[in-house]
Amino acid sequence: MDFLLISPPVSNFGQAAPALSVLTSFLRSKGWHACQWDLGIEAFHHFYCEQTLRRSYQLLVAKDAEEVLLDLGQRVVSEIERAKETLRRPGVGADTNTMRWALHTIRDASVLLTAASGGGWELQDSKFDVPGALRSFSDLEQAYADPERNPFLSFFEEHAAARLLRDRPRAVGISITYLSQLIPALSLVTVLKRVLPGTPVILGGAYLTATENEMSRIPCSTLLADAVVLHDGEHALDLWLRHVLMGDPEPSHPNVWLRDSNRYRRTSFGACPQVDLDSLPIPMWIADGLRLDDYLVPQYPIALPLSRGCYWGRCVFCNISSQTSSSYRRRSVANAIADIKAAMAETGSRWFDFPVDSFRPKHLRELALAIVQEGLSIEWGAEVLLDRGFNDEVLADLARSGCRCLRFGMESACPQTLRAMNKPVQPQTARRVLGSCRKHGIRTAVMFIVGFPSETQAQIQQTYDFVVDNRDRIDFLTFHTYSLVLGSPMAEDPGKYGLYLKPGRAIFSPNLPFVNTNPGGMQEDHVAQIVEPMRESLREFFPDLGELWTVGIGGWMTFANCCEAPPAEPPVAQS
Repeated sequence: MDFLLISPPVSNFGQAAPALSVLTSFLRSKGWHACQWDLGIEAFHHFYCEQTLRRSYQLLVAKDAEEVLLDLGQRVVSEIERAKETLRRPGVGADTNTMRWALHTIRDASVLLTAASGGGWELQDSKFDVPGALRSFSDLEQAYADPERNPFLSFFEEHAAARLLRDRPRAVGISITYLSQLIPALSLVTVLKRVLPGTPVILGGAYLTATENEMSRIPCSTLLADAVVLHDGEHALDLWLRHVLMGDPEPSHPNVWLRDSNRYRRTSFGACPQVDLDSLPIPMWIADGLRLDDYLVPQYPIALPLSRGCYWGRCVFCNISSQTSSSYRRRSVANAIADIKAAMAETGSRWFDFPVDSFRPKHLRELALAIVQEGLSIEWGAEVLLDRGFNDEVLADLARSGCRCLRFGMESACPQTLRAMNKPVQPQTARRVLGSCRKHGIRTAVMFIVGFPSETQAQIQQTYDFVVDNRDRIDFLTFHTYSLVLGSPMAEDPGKYGLYLKPGRAIFSPNLPFVNTNPGGMQEDHVAQIVEPMRESLREFFPDLGELWTVGIGGWMTFANCCEAPPAEPPVAQS
């Protein structure tokens, strides 16, 4: 094996990161024997199983823990396997009470695991944290190397080392998509370097790309890797493999950073190259890596990325286009149809999630019409913009092709706030699009940002009123608190937006601490005091608001609900 691409814990237990299948297929097309490994789902089943949870329960018994915690532990130990199997059962997406029970059982298992650590670490189904680890690079190094604070060290020693020794890949890549994967990924590198000394290791992924500004100051003693690849990884990985495995010259590619003394050095400067999506082969969903039956879904939703970048690319709070370092690109309809057919033949699944930053309405309609013309019986969802191009005719065609859910980032229903965000959304357009979706049986998921720096409490009230007034057009709802993120226009020039940076930012954090000086704007602690009462009040209209299966908007079980539960009746009148 030339190259093993690993997705580490802690990640989505309902779906593998699509980068694995895309990159593995691309490298094979270049002649490399590349394989993919979602170690995250294996770790989930290791920790969230009856045996591990029973050991955690016994630790709490020995510590004479509180009775309420012991009762929770007993229940979780006896129910965890049934809860996992329940989420795999066809039709569970239509049974919200059963789905809620199963996901609450997994949540309570997290409570048991964390309590058994005695404060050493916190583990949830989509989160892993070691207190104080991100204060400094030295604190991080101590945290991921300490078995008392990092349970993944022993997991890798017991479960990953054997496969590494068996397969003996000539090089290894580790893709870090979420912050929750950072500490496990770095501890995996330490185990890998011990088990396979001399094996070149490269790190990459969306999360490292989001924190790119830190690359020049990250010590090699922290990452331990031989190289880092940011942004589009396809050609950069190929060049790096040719360098370390075939002796080719050092890659001169802006996306590659190489180890140089105790810092990483970018091998070339200039704009990051953009891969032509139509030059990529069909992704690999099972071969040499993924076992789709491991995931907790009634049917596996293929995460098929058909575009990159955002065609709006102007919202001042957002760093999406910055992270991908790209303009809007899409895969041609012909290639997209070929991808869908191949995925159906390989996996047997008819569910497709298009994990894109944006998709122009006319392009999505072209794909929908081709799906209908080809007679493909699929169900799909996507994240899109609240674009006025999503008119009644377009949405009707999307519904005919099997569209079950569209996810929208509306952010605010206040025109002044939207203008300050430079987000070209109009509340009346949003109302019309959401109503048309409901008319055609397409579920809607809407995301809002609360606490944008110039936003007043009265302007937040406008968003609240919009949600209540349009509750018959919105199926799923998520509120995010505003964050100043690296790579966004606001982070490039915070003073322009009335923000001043505070010292003491945690390492590897894309969020910058700030002071808000906008007249009428709220500080972060004030926003937090508003958001939770708002959520509680809205539960009258959205009883599942905040439930685990809806929190991710487009999360694995949200999509299952959209496919398996009948859509609600459309509103009486459209406007």
